Amino acid sequence: MLKLAGGFALFSAVVLSVPVSDKAVVQRYVPNSIVSYGVERQIEPVEAGDAIQNYQLIERTALLGVCGEDAEHRESGVVVRQNFVQVQVQHKQLAGGETDLRLEGPSLEYQCITDDIDSIFVNENYRLRKKFAGGSHGEVWRAVRIECHDGRDKEQPFILKRVFAELGENILQSGLREAHFGSLLQGQPHITRFVEHFYRNTHSYANASNVMQELWLVFYDEGISLREYMYTTTRSASSVLFQPSLFWHRMRVEDGGSHVLKEIMRQLLQAVAAVHAKGIVHRDIKPSNILINNRGSPVLVKLADFGSAVDDYAHEFLYENKGPSQAEETREYQPPEVLLHGDIPYDPVVPTSYDIWSVGVVFLELILGSPHVFSISSRSRAKLDIHLQHKSEDTKLKSYLLHVFTEFCIYEPPSLFRYHNDYALVHSDCNFGTFNKTIQNRDPLHRGFQDSWGLNLLYKLLQWDPSKRITAQEALEHAYFHGPYVCNETGRTFATKVELELHKSYLESQRQSNAFILRKVDDIPEEIHCNCKRTFSNVDACNRHLAARHHENEHSAFCHYASDKIRVEMSRHELELVPVQTTLEYGASHYHGRRPYMEDKVIVIHHDENGLVYDLYVVLDGHMGLGAVSYVKEHVGQRLAKAKGCQYDTSVLNESDENDFSGTTLTMLMHFPHEDRFICANVGDSRAIYYDANGSFQVISMDHLPNVAQERSRIESSGGFVSFVGIWRVMGQLAVSRTLGDRHLRQYVSFDPSIQHFQRAKGFILIATDGVWDTLSPTDAGNFIQERLDHHDLYEIAQSIVIEAYVRGSADNLLALIIEIP
Repeated sequence: MLKLAGGFALFSAVVLSVPVSDKAVVQRYVPNSIVSYGVERQIEPVEAGDAIQNYQLIERTALLGVCGEDAEHRESGVVVRQNFVQVQVQHKQLAGGETDLRLEGPSLEYQCITDDIDSIFVNENYRLRKKFAGGSHGEVWRAVRIECHDGRDKEQPFILKRVFAELGENILQSGLREAHFGSLLQGQPHITRFVEHFYRNTHSYANASNVMQELWLVFYDEGISLREYMYTTTRSASSVLFQPSLFWHRMRVEDGGSHVLKEIMRQLLQAVAAVHAKGIVHRDIKPSNILINNRGSPVLVKLADFGSAVDDYAHEFLYENKGPSQAEETREYQPPEVLLHGDIPYDPVVPTSYDIWSVGVVFLELILGSPHVFSISSRSRAKLDIHLQHKSEDTKLKSYLLHVFTEFCIYEPPSLFRYHNDYALVHSDCNFGTFNKTIQNRDPLHRGFQDSWGLNLLYKLLQWDPSKRITAQEALEHAYFHGPYVCNETGRTFATKVELELHKSYLESQRQSNAFILRKVDDIPEEIHCNCKRTFSNVDACNRHLAARHHENEHSAFCHYASDKIRVEMSRHELELVPVQTTLEYGASHYHGRRPYMEDKVIVIHHDENGLVYDLYVVLDGHMGLGAVSYVKEHVGQRLAKAKGCQYDTSVLNESDENDFSGTTLTMLMHFPHEDRFICANVGDSRAIYYDANGSFQVISMDHLPNVAQERSRIESSGGFVSFVGIWRVMGQLAVSRTLGDRHLRQYVSFDPSIQHFQRAKGFILIATDGVWDTLSPTDAGNFIQERLDHHDLYEIAQSIVIEAYVRGSADNLLALIIEIP
């Protein structure tokens, strides 16, 4: 028993779940000429079936350790074969009366009758003990090397791996890669210690005169794999069932267990950071390649098996087809950019991101106690199959993966078109809070992961976009290991130094900006007139009087004022809108109002290419600068055209300068004239309203506000908060809960759009920024426009409604876009 950090005891005996046979089949190697300990050997013939020091010699089969069909069992339990091949043995009495043996001739095996197998040599240095693991590429043995100290022989334990080089060049090269990287990573404390590699001659079973070479790799014995610690196995004729071990259960529920989990992750990341610092990508990080040594304190973790790894040299010389492929990787630990593409072994821009994803999967596996953390439930699969009846098996498999990734909110639905436009989705809103809840739902203990900083790190490891995954070195500096980083000015806590510095930069940017400064205005009309000719000093008083006295007339239901000064000021800041010929007539206007500058923009595009025709109308309401607005204005048209007008991904517009804290709302209307239909999509609170010919209206956008129950729940489950600072704000800063940009708040603020479809009908659509809606109700806005449709140009009407909102007291930028539907 070993005490680890936090007083948690790690019992290796509890978790060793793979049964080891009482008997081990081992191979003996006999070189043509060996002098051991300076003693000359005598050659004596030995036949198959002879017993030598508790071993019985049997014929070797094509693959080491596998008995042939003609084998039969005798009462002694020793495997014997017919048609034995003769072999010669060399032996010599050594000091102490022991006999040293070497065999030469056709390859044979010994079946061990007792546990004492000291006499079995793989070469003159290493004696095999017991085979304890194996796979398609090789087998792994415990072995010892006899070293003489002070005149006495001492055994030093090693691990020997025989590579199945006879099965092909690609397998031989995997062994050579292990030797290559073993040498490069010598001295790294969390990498398995590589000793040497050597070849030895062996004879073909089919042809005794055909000499082949075997490749053996030698490592120090570093402990037991994490997989063996985590699972117990139940074997049947057709399958192996893995169940969480007692070790896993104690790690999850006992007081010190969280410290053990943290220590495993810390040391694993230290190994990965060391590997990446050398320009190496491991590409096969999984529990069976993570070794745990519990003979010291704290537990020692080492990363093993570099047979799939790659660096510049290996890429050029140690892969059969001049480069790695997915054939060397384990599917369950592949990142999505590899899983969903059958032709790339890793992201070429950020290759190390492959290992980061795999570390995240291991982390999640440690939490959930399952080797298949992204498996789809049978119920979900059945539901999904209804939508995939006529799809290929490859499409179905990718759909299942996307379904589960969406369940975890690793995959965010607006990115759907990036890989395939036919995948069914789980839901349309992804965030860190949903990620947290999914882990809790999948946890067999129904506890979830209680460490909020650990969840934050896991989320950063399992980012969908390779470029956004945290690096191994950054992960080691995460709050999960060091505690949170605190801003002295605001008291807020952050997971990384980068996030803290980002917050400080935002605060400085906010101090230097005049986002909340209002300019002194002198263009507000001093007299407001009711239809009854009565005069008021402000428009609110006039409107209340007009409504109370029912002084509306057939010409107008609104008060009147002189707006010449405002129109002159507006003319100095002409709307940056190049006239575009679209199917529908439209008009737009904007005004900076009481703000010293203008951050609202409008975009109109007509697209007619390759048979796809649509008109696009976009309204943007920026904040904290023009960075996000300018980026969207530059890219929205080409991005949407590339997406062929469907499954549009707003996340591609969520890119901006690293030093830019700006953001923008987006409301866009797409009109497909050949189909007489519309699509409205939005993030934020720039509202779009459809008015029919009878004066009724329908809001076709969704206001994304922090105090709305669903939005607030998402923000708080993501680790954020909503507070009232004059108005409700996310983290006390942002007045909307969904935007593009706002990189300093991205964990809490979503860019998932609300989308509505509707058919064309007579009327008009008004899309306006919140500066308009702050002072105009939907009814007032509709009536205001309806009064003027038959007598004024749409641009004049848009300008008038902007002026009306300004005169009523709006303190924000104002923009209105009117689209008439004949």
